[in-house]
Amino acid sequence: MANYFNQNQLSQRQVYEQKYNKSRMNLLLIVLFTAINLFLLVTNSDSYFLFSAAIPYYMTGLGMLFCGMFPEEYYVDGIENYIFWDNSYFYVLLAISIVITLLYLLAWLMSNKNRVGWMIFSLVFFGIDTLAMLWLSGVYVDMIIDIIFHVWVIVSLALGIHAHCKLKTLPAEEKVAIPAANEADPTTNTVNTQSSNIIRIADNDVKHRVLAQAQVANYDICYRRVKRTNELVVNGNVYDEIEALVERPHALKATVDGNLITASFNGTHSIICFNGEEKAKKLRLF
Repeated sequence: MANYFNQNQLSQRQVYEQKYNKSRMNLLLIVLFTAINLFLLVTNSDSYFLFSAAIPYYMTGLGMLFCGMFPEEYYVDGIENYIFWDNSYFYVLLAISIVITLLYLLAWLMSNKNRVGWMIFSLVFFGIDTLAMLWLSGVYVDMIIDIIFHVWVIVSLALGIHAHCKLKTLPAEEKVAIPAANEADPTTNTVNTQSSNIIRIADNDVKHRVLAQAQVANYDICYRRVKRTNELVVNGNVYDEIEALVERPHALKATVDGNLITASFNGTHSIICFNGEEKAKKLRLF
């Protein structure tokens, strides 16, 4: 079995990249839960999820309130005693709420490739959202958890921006050339054909979750999780594995016919590389 702690020795650059990616992940969660909450609101559901932007939710709620779209029992003086707006006002407010949510989604998409300006935009935007939530709802016991989550998201976004600034100060990492199959290694002038030992034949009948998968030349590569164990499977054989109840960043490695194959988790994505070239990348929400 692979040594968990040895595999978790990340370089300083990888640590900062992981923090930046986690910050982006939290931004994506804001988009998802805001969209879910808007759907629950317009369907008059009593459920509400944390990790959501407040302004889109309040704007849509006000539109429903003043257009008489809540159940009759919501209006304490009787629904017949109210003069409601035309429904078109609700649709305008809902459209604005959707646009605001899409702006967060755009910031998440554009913040890829270390475009930190969009992370700064999302931090400012969510900071305004937090102030608006406090102004509209005030501070009371029932709001404490919402406030804590908003502060946590702000801190997370700020840490991501800080990590990006630190990345810019680090020297570029040198890429080590990996000799392919039947190619001479320039350091030893020998052909690299040695393969890693096979741990066992992969059990395809066992319940498992595929974390990433790639087909490269004649190699069927599968990075999967079986119970508490992550496995690197190549052509039906398990070459490397790691066991952990809670996953942390790691890398599984195997040399097959002189080709270096890696399956790694960086905190947000599952990644498969073949001779240093990325072949599969899958976002991990959970």
